[in-house]
Amino acid sequence: MLHVLNDWKKTASAALLAGLLLPASLAGAAASPETSAAPSIAGNAVGGPESSAVQSDALKPEAGQAAPAAAVKKKKVLVIGLDGTRPDALQAANAVNLDALAANGAYSWTTKANSNYTWSATGWSTIHTGVWYQKHGVKDNTWTGSKFGQYPSLMKRAELYNPALSTASIVHWGPINDKLVEGIDLEKTVATDAEVVSDTLNLLKTGNPDFLFLHFDDIDHAGHTYGFSPNVSQYTKAIEGVDAQIGTILDAVKARSTYAQEDWLILVSTDHGGKGTSHGGSSSEETTIFLIASGESTVKGQLTGTTNQADVMVTALKHLGVPVSSSWNLDGRAVGLIQ
Repeated sequence: MLHVLNDWKKTASAALLAGLLLPASLAGAAASPETSAAPSIAGNAVGGPESSAVQSDALKPEAGQAAPAAAVKKKKVLVIGLDGTRPDALQAANAVNLDALAANGAYSWTTKANSNYTWSATGWSTIHTGVWYQKHGVKDNTWTGSKFGQYPSLMKRAELYNPALSTASIVHWGPINDKLVEGIDLEKTVATDAEVVSDTLNLLKTGNPDFLFLHFDDIDHAGHTYGFSPNVSQYTKAIEGVDAQIGTILDAVKARSTYAQEDWLILVSTDHGGKGTSHGGSSSEETTIFLIASGESTVKGQLTGTTNQADVMVTALKHLGVPVSSSWNLDGRAVGLIQ
């Protein structure tokens, strides 16, 4: 990895209204009235007036009894990091899965990264710790001056608060796990974005992750090779390639046997933008990024006000019910959630 150095454009299809995540195989297909019809009170999509009346009476509490409580879904978070992805290029690309996530959640194309030192180590440190570089101390990819003892990854904070949480980080760029992430259940560094996908699919099928971070690197590679710009076809094609991989992962989330009992928050963001074939400075092309928060627990539409790179993991903690202590001195805040 070379680290030395529109408005919302698509209308989501009606199929998005059928659930949290649109499978990649169904992207662009509209739901029919039959498939989008609300189920009856007993959970069945069909039944005449007589059957629904019987079902309703059966669920009525007797005098003096409380109504049965609705089942509480298990909160889960998937954070997807797309290294070196400019928001204007993301909007220009035919990224149907990321478009669907934004349409089914809250989004900002003007989120701010660090005001300077827009290197990968600096950006991922801010995302994971919830503080700017002035606090976590990382100004370049040497990681010199890091203060992760004082400002650890918020995944570690979540694990310390609730050790029962299943936490995992699967990354293409190894220094994220080697230098930044620690104290969680699983750290896996792989050699390709394709392996990020395969390892994630295996974990979703055989494990039960509650807080999962993924890092994709191919988009940044394309930016360094061809240029970070929505006008560079190789760059937008790289975004589309990773988007297809994300669709495979989202399909696997929905295919989980326990999916109906789960409330997944999907967060997507990046460490920095780019200018020319590099990054690291303070230009708007390098410091302007994006944030998507998607799921049934999110508000819908474009986020108003300022959103920051430091908000990503703080939002994850809020969804998971992990309280944020004022003693942590965080710069980020939870954004895009209904509560």
